[in-house]
Amino acid sequence: MALLPPDPVYTIRNVDNVPVYSLAFSFLPGGLERLLAGSKNGYVYAFNLQTNRVQQKIQVGQAPILHLIHTSNQLITQEKGGKYKIFSLTNSGYEEDAVINIDYPGFCRFEANTKLETLYVPDRESKIHIYNFSGDKVGSLEPNKETPKLGDPMCMKYIEFPCDRPCLLVGYEAGWLLIWDLNTSHCIGTLKTQECPMSVDYHLNQQRGIVGNASDVIQIFSIGRKDLSLTHKVDIKIKNPGINKVQSRSDGKVFTSGGWDGHVRIFSWFSLRPLVVLTEHKQAVQDVVYSTEKVSMWNAYIMAAGGLDGAITLWDLYNNKQ
Repeated sequence: MALLPPDPVYTIRNVDNVPVYSLAFSFLPGGLERLLAGSKNGYVYAFNLQTNRVQQKIQVGQAPILHLIHTSNQLITQEKGGKYKIFSLTNSGYEEDAVINIDYPGFCRFEANTKLETLYVPDRESKIHIYNFSGDKVGSLEPNKETPKLGDPMCMKYIEFPCDRPCLLVGYEAGWLLIWDLNTSHCIGTLKTQECPMSVDYHLNQQRGIVGNASDVIQIFSIGRKDLSLTHKVDIKIKNPGINKVQSRSDGKVFTSGGWDGHVRIFSWFSLRPLVVLTEHKQAVQDVVYSTEKVSMWNAYIMAAGGLDGAITLWDLYNNKQ
């Protein structure tokens, strides 16, 4: 049985209650800890996690910021409609280095290999384009004639398997999940999911992945160790349909879903049962992210959730305190 929901450690109101579409933690040299919020109005708001106040407003464009990542020295954003911008972090702020324009109307978030500075960008007709962080196209992933009709890409997850075998999981509009070998640009596995996947994640040590979609079922799958084949494992029923984001925590103990109903559900990877349902958000949750380092104010790894209600909630959940 799910536990009574705890309170968030803090709730940030986005500037002017603008809906939040994407979130990213940023830990920079010198102890600067920030949470970046990509918003409906085309701005990225950088909140200082020591004060939980806006430290910087970055105007990216006019369209909603569907996704963003922050490396040690770059910010990469994705606007609705298919515009990607790569900014360098300088002493005075962010300078735009490159723009990638793709006429893609969907909501599929890009993926990135930050070590190789490579972006995987969705396009129409089942295509994935590959760019470097300078904005130059370096390849593409396209299904062959034997592949079933897929529709547009809907979600992606980059995975670095041992023995230098990078792969990209891609969920497509027609309900297919494909795994691509990025060394060869070939599809090496397929799985038919329940319906159009909205979000996918995979935990390497658990050897299991999660698919969220528009239904009231979260699907668990596995990837074979040797042949990297995809296998459906089990379905988890939830009360209200519609998942915008699934996210596994790096320690492999819990995973999370952010729903159309505004609920954030935390599940145990061990039992696959819900641990708690967080009902703080009043509208759909668009993004859920975990910090890669401890946030000093709470001395804990923090989960952040943001949604259409303009709220960003910060949570300290099931962390074993030292």
